[in-house]
Amino acid sequence: MRVLGRSVLFVAFAAPVVMAQAPQPKMGAPLSGLSAAELARFTQGKSDFQHTFQPAEGLGPTFNQASCASCHNNPVGGSGSIKVTRFGFYDPKGIGWDPLSSLGGSLLQLNTINIAIQEVVPPEANVTANRVTPSAMGDGLIEAIADADILVRETTPPNANISGRAHMVVPLETPGGAARVGRFGWKAQVATVLTFSGDASMNEIGFTNALVPNENAPNGNTALLALYDTVPDPEDQPNGQGQRFIDRITDFQRFLAAPPQTPRSGMAGEALFTSVGCADCHTPSYTTRNDPALESAIRNKVIRPYSDFLLHDMGTAADFIGDGAADIQELRTPPLWGVRVRDPMWHDGRVIGGTFEQRILGAVTQHAGILSESRPSALAFQALSLTDQRKVVAFLDSLGRAEFDINGDNVRDQIDLAAFRAAMNGGPYTPDSPEAVFDFDQDGDVDTTDLANFALVYEADCDGDGITDLQQVLSGFHGDTNGNYIPDICEYCQPDLGFAGAGTLRTSICGDVMTNWGDVATWDLYGAPANSGVLVALSPTASPMQYSATEFLVPTMPFTALVSFLVTDANGRIRLGFLGSSGPTVTWIIQAAAFNGTEIDLSNAIQFTLGQF
Repeated sequence: MRVLGRSVLFVAFAAPVVMAQAPQPKMGAPLSGLSAAELARFTQGKSDFQHTFQPAEGLGPTFNQASCASCHNNPVGGSGSIKVTRFGFYDPKGIGWDPLSSLGGSLLQLNTINIAIQEVVPPEANVTANRVTPSAMGDGLIEAIADADILVRETTPPNANISGRAHMVVPLETPGGAARVGRFGWKAQVATVLTFSGDASMNEIGFTNALVPNENAPNGNTALLALYDTVPDPEDQPNGQGQRFIDRITDFQRFLAAPPQTPRSGMAGEALFTSVGCADCHTPSYTTRNDPALESAIRNKVIRPYSDFLLHDMGTAADFIGDGAADIQELRTPPLWGVRVRDPMWHDGRVIGGTFEQRILGAVTQHAGILSESRPSALAFQALSLTDQRKVVAFLDSLGRAEFDINGDNVRDQIDLAAFRAAMNGGPYTPDSPEAVFDFDQDGDVDTTDLANFALVYEADCDGDGITDLQQVLSGFHGDTNGNYIPDICEYCQPDLGFAGAGTLRTSICGDVMTNWGDVATWDLYGAPANSGVLVALSPTASPMQYSATEFLVPTMPFTALVSFLVTDANGRIRLGFLGSSGPTVTWIIQAAAFNGTEIDLSNAIQFTLGQF
C-alpha cells in the first residue's frame, strides 16, 4: 500500500476566475440577470404554469388541457407534441373565410367536465387543421423587439421572392389602443405575452379572466353553457398579494430564458443556411428595445431567434385557417431557437419521429411546397451536397443545445464531464467539431478556463448539499485522487462498519475500487480538533470492543500497525491518497482516534480492501 502526497490530490482555484461572458441559461431556465424579486416572480409563475385546474376552480366547462404545462412541456414552457384542432368554412367565391364563431369555432375544445357538452367539429365546417404547441421560451425578449425592427423586413424584403407581412393586432390589455406588430402564435395573432396568457387561459383551459371574461359556449349553445358553467366569471381572481393567475404566468413566460446556441458562432452550416436563403425569413438576430420601462435582464439585449415574425404565403403547405387579418395560406415564420428538441415539427405536426436530421429534411420538403415563398430556398438547400446539408443540420442542432452538454439531454452531468476530460487531450477544435460544446471561449482548445465555466453550470451533486460536485473538486473541498473531477466520495466507498459513537470524528476511503493497477482513493478524516495529532489503528480483522460508554474500538488487538505521525489541518481534517495495484488482495480494518480536549474520540471503522504488489 502506497500513500500519495497531498500535492496530487486537488485541482484547486485560489480565486474566482473572471469570465468575459457568462454561460447561457439552458432551456427551461430563467433569464440571466434577474433580481431576487424577479426570480421569485418567475418561480411563482412557473408553479402556476404547472398547476392542474379542477372544475371547482373554473376549469371548463369545455377545454383542451387542465394546465399550461400539459402542452408546453419540452421542457416546461417549451414546445410540445399535443395538437389542437382548428376548423371553419371557406368560400373562395363568396365571403372567404368564416371561423364559424357561432358554432364554437375556430378552436375546438376537445375535453369537457361533462360528456353532455362535448364539442365536435360541426358539419358546416369544410376546413380543419391541427396545430402543435409552439414554445414560449424567450417570449419576454421577443416581446421587447421594437415594432419598427420587424416592420423594416416588411417594407424592405431581402429579395424578390419574399413578401412577408406584419400582422397588426391590438393587445387585449389595451382595447381601443394602438395596434402592435403581432409576433406570437402560428398566425402572429398575438403581440404581447399578457394577451397570450389571457387568451390561452380561457380558450385552452376554460379559465375566464379580466382580458377574456366570457366562457366559450359548447359549439355555440348558450343554453348548455348556462347549465354547466357554475363558477362565477371572471374565474381568475387576485390572490392574497393582489396578483391574478394570468399576471403570474406572464411573469414566468417573460422571464423564461431564450434557448441557448452552442457554439455561439462560426459554424459552417450557418453560412450555408444563409447562402441558400433560409435566413431571408429566419432572421438571425435583433437587439431588444433600450427602454427604461423594461427589466435590465430584457432591455437592450442581443438575441438570436431566427425569425422575422412576419406572415408568409406558404402555398400548398399552409394550414388554410384564417385568423383576423392573416390569410388562410399565411403562416408566421416560427423562431428556430430550440428547434433541436421539436418533435413533431411543422404547424400541424406532420413532420414527426425519426432522427433530428430526418425531421429537418422533412421540414425542408414542406418548405418546397407549390406556391410557397420558401420554395426557392428549400430547393437551393436540396441542391447542396449531402455533406453540406448535414453541416446545415448540425448548425440547426446547435439551436437549443446547452454549453458543455455533449449528449444533448439538457443536463450537464458525469457523462458530459467524462467527454470534457477526453477533449482536454486533443484539438485544435473548430466550431464544427463535436468538442466545440466544451470550448466555451472558442479559442480552439479545451482547457482550465473552459473547466471553470463548466463548473458554473455543472449539475451533479452526489452528496445533495446544494453545491455541485465539480465546484467542490475545483475548490479542494472534496478529494479527487484519480483526477477525473468527480469527488472520490461520489465513486466507490469502502464499507463503513460504523461504531463511531457520540463524538465528531469521522472517516471514509472513497475513489477507485483499489484492486486494479493504478487505482487511487482518498482517505478523508474530519471532525477532529484543528492542528492536532491523530492515531490510526490497522488490523486485518474486526473485533469490536467497548472502549467507553458510547464508543467501540474495532480493529483486533494487537494492532498490525499504529500510525502516530498524522496531524490535522486548521479545519481539523486530514486527506491522503492511497495507491493500489492488481494481484492478491488484503483487507484492513482502519479506525482513527483524536483527543478532543477531555477524552479520546474514536471515529467510525472502515473495512478497506486493496490489491498488493
